[in-house]
Amino acid sequence: MRKKEYDPKIRKLKGGLNEKDSRMIEAFFASLEERIDLNILKRNLLFDHFCNAFDYYLDHGYSVKKIVSLMDPEHLGSFYKDNKRSYFSLDNAAIVYPLGMKYGQMPLFRLSVDLKEDIVPSILQIALDFTIKRFPTFSAVIKSGLFWHYLETTNNILLVEEEKDIPCKPISIVLRSFRSFRVFYYKKRISIEYFHVLTDGTGGTIFLNTLLGEYLRLLDHPHGYAENVLNVDEAVKPEELVNEFPKTTATKDYGTFLDKTSLQLDGKLDKIEMKRIIHYDMPIAEIKEAARKYGGSITAYVLSVLLQASRKCISAKKGLVNIQVPVNMRKFNGSKTLRNYSMYFSASKEISEIGELEDLVPEIQAQIKEKGSQAIMDQMMATTEKVIQALQHVPIFLKIPVMQIVYGWLGNNIIASCLSNLGVIEVPDEMEPYVDHYDFLLVPARPNRATSTLISFRDRLRLTITKATADPSYEEEVYRILQEDGMHIRLEGSEEYEP
Repeated sequence: MRKKEYDPKIRKLKGGLNEKDSRMIEAFFASLEERIDLNILKRNLLFDHFCNAFDYYLDHGYSVKKIVSLMDPEHLGSFYKDNKRSYFSLDNAAIVYPLGMKYGQMPLFRLSVDLKEDIVPSILQIALDFTIKRFPTFSAVIKSGLFWHYLETTNNILLVEEEKDIPCKPISIVLRSFRSFRVFYYKKRISIEYFHVLTDGTGGTIFLNTLLGEYLRLLDHPHGYAENVLNVDEAVKPEELVNEFPKTTATKDYGTFLDKTSLQLDGKLDKIEMKRIIHYDMPIAEIKEAARKYGGSITAYVLSVLLQASRKCISAKKGLVNIQVPVNMRKFNGSKTLRNYSMYFSASKEISEIGELEDLVPEIQAQIKEKGSQAIMDQMMATTEKVIQALQHVPIFLKIPVMQIVYGWLGNNIIASCLSNLGVIEVPDEMEPYVDHYDFLLVPARPNRATSTLISFRDRLRLTITKATADPSYEEEVYRILQEDGMHIRLEGSEEYEP
C-alpha cells in the first residue's frame, strides 16, 4: 500500500477542515508511511489504527495540531520498519513451561487496572502500538529449537480486544502471528493476560503500568514516569533483559525441592479451570492491624486464614496442606529484569495441627523467614541451574518426560493452592487520580481447586480467589474467618463461567 490508497480515508478526515489542518494531516500520514515497512495487510491495519484514533480525537474537539502532537509517528521508533530478528533464551523459570504444555498445562496470570472513566479502544490500541517496542521480549513468539524453546522477536501487530469470553483461556502460540500475551478492555478496565514464559508478576505490572501511562498521555491527561512506569521512547536497558538465575552466589544447591504430596480441597473439578472469580476488597489498615496483632506480616496472616479455611474444606483428617508462595528475588539484589525472577516455597502444616490464628500466624511467619530467605532461594536457584546444565544437550523431545520427573517440585499434586502477593502498586502522582483499583489473578492448575492473590493500591487490599470447582465452601469459609476477625469486606464475584 502507498499513501494514495489511503486518500479516501484521509479525505474523510480532512472533511470540513481548513487548508492548514488538511496539510498537517497529509504530512502526518506521509511521516507515518516512512515509519512502516510491513506487508500490505499489516500496513493497512496499522493505518486503520491511526485513522480510528483521528476520528475519536476530531469527534471530541481536539485540534489537529494537538492530535498530531499526541500521535507523532516518531513514537513508533523503527519497530515497524526494522525487520531484524533478535533471539532470547528462556530464563530458568520459564524453560519448563512450554514443555509442560504437552500435558495440557499453560500457566497464565492476569493483571487488570480499573479506571474512573470508560476505556477508549482506539486510543488504547495506539498506546499498545507505541508501547510494545519498549519490551522486546514481549514482542516475541515462542519457537522450538533442537534442545530448548526460545523467543524470536517479531514486529507483527498486536490487537486490543474487547473482553467477551472466560478470562485466561489458553493462548495459541503455534502460529508466528501469536504472541504470549493479550490485551483486553471492558468498560473501565484494561486487562493483560500473560503466558508465564514471558515474565512474572513484577514484569507484568511494569508492562501494564507503562501501557496505562501511554494511554493517559494520548488522552492528554497528566502522566509521569517511575520505576514501574517506563518511558516508551526510552532505549531498552540491557539489565531489563537479563536471565538472573545463573548469577546465584550459592556455593551449594538445595538438594531437593518439597516432594511430599498435599491434600486437596474438596469439590468436583469443573471442565474449565476458571469456574468463578471472587474478590475480597478490604482496608489495608485493618488487615495490617490484624497481622500485627498476631505477630506476622500480611502474607503470613492471609496464609493462615487460607490454611484455616482449607482445614474446614478438606475431608481428610491426616496429611499435609501445602500452599505455594512465590518469592520476588529482586528484593534481595535490586535487579531490574523484566523477565521471570521469582522462586517458590511452600507454607506447610499438618491438617490436624492447624489451630487458631494466634498460634498459626507466628508459625507461618517463621516459615516465611526461613524457607523464603535469600540463602534458601539462592540454593534452589543453584539446583535449577544444575538441572538445566545437565539437560542442555538432551534433545527437546526427550526432555519432555525427563523434565516432568526432574521438576517434580512443580507438580501440582504437592500443593493445595497458591498465594501470590504482588504488594503495593504505586504510580506517579499525576496518574493516580485516574485509577480506581488493580486486580491480579492466577489460573488454578489441576488438581488444585483454588488459587489466591493479593494486590494493593492506595488504602485498599484485594484478595482474589480463583476457583476450579463450583463448590463454594472454601471462599465462604475465608469470608467468615476474615469477617469474624474484624475485616470490613466489600465482596465482588463473577457468575459461574461455563465452557
